[in-house]
Amino acid sequence: MQSGKIKHWNSDKGYGFIDVDNQSEDVFFHVSKVRLSQPITVGQSVYFNSERNDKNQLRATEVTSDELSILATPDSNITNHYSNTGSRNKRSLGSTLFSVIALIAVAVYFFGDLSSGFLTDSIDPTTVSQTSSESQPAKTSGVTGDAQTDNTIALIQRGGPFPYPHKDGTTFYNREGRLPTQSQGYYREYTVPTPGVSHRGARRIVTGGHPPTVYYLTVDHYDSFRRLDVK
Repeated sequence: MQSGKIKHWNSDKGYGFIDVDNQSEDVFFHVSKVRLSQPITVGQSVYFNSERNDKNQLRATEVTSDELSILATPDSNITNHYSNTGSRNKRSLGSTLFSVIALIAVAVYFFGDLSSGFLTDSIDPTTVSQTSSESQPAKTSGVTGDAQTDNTIALIQRGGPFPYPHKDGTTFYNREGRLPTQSQGYYREYTVPTPGVSHRGARRIVTGGHPPTVYYLTVDHYDSFRRLDVK
């Protein structure tokens, strides 16, 4: 079981991509594999299982908003196994044991997330402010006139540090086909912070070449791109 957030959703074609927690490679999903209690939206947290197809692409086999609905899948296998043996007592014991394990897993997950939130809230805002200001370039490149975009360009040119080190600088696969076709690994993506938003937001800079020779800006999760004149 994995977790992440809906990164892109094309309602007309019925497919999208999941931004996976602690993993740089996104996961493709089709609406036929989705079991959600509410409409699919960008930024929505989901749980899923995935596997690679014959082209080595990661595809979700099941997408849900309920962690237990995926965890409960093995339980049906346990029930079938014990029903075949004809042992009602063993089936009951296996079901009870699995329920206990599932509850422990859920408790660990939510308490861990709660602890993480307390730790974040306990950080001195002054320290965060100082660290953030130290990581920003002294001057922006002035390419677009937008401070966050120009600061991101400056960080790319000097090699960081980036606000999302596990995501920034990873391969952009150009699955939507909005950019010119290049070999895999040619494009890299970087987060452009959005003021007032607590998550990564929808703005990215995608570079081409190593070192970068072309820069593109998207403000709508890869639906459209604008080439930037970066010297």
